[in-house]
Amino acid sequence: MKKALSLLFAVLVAFSVSGCSTEKYGAGVDTKITAVKTKDIFLDSNIVGRKVTVEGKISSQCGSNGCWFVLQDDTGQVFINLGPNNMTLPPRLNKTAKVTGIVYPVQGELQVIAEGVEVR
Repeated sequence: MKKALSLLFAVLVAFSVSGCSTEKYGAGVDTKITAVKTKDIFLDSNIVGRKVTVEGKISSQCGSNGCWFVLQDDTGQVFINLGPNNMTLPPRLNKTAKVTGIVYPVQGELQVIAEGVEVR
């Protein structure tokens, strides 16, 4: 009985740890950069052309090859472009993501050109 309980406990711990893993894409997130809220990207004109880190849920994603996604936090949403740095992201809808990248205007809309992404 003790062996069975020990084995069950070991399996539960393994599942708990694997559920908390972080997937890294590209260069990963730059920990030296303070995270900003999505609204800051659109309200602070000094942020354009700068490197930022933003965190939120993946609310929509490119279905064909994972070359972009929309990140939503409690202040709004921003388009995350993975293509310029040849990154792709497997389907991760509704997962939490942290992104480091450059804020850049494309066709009059601000987006983040991702350099690194972490998903949990």
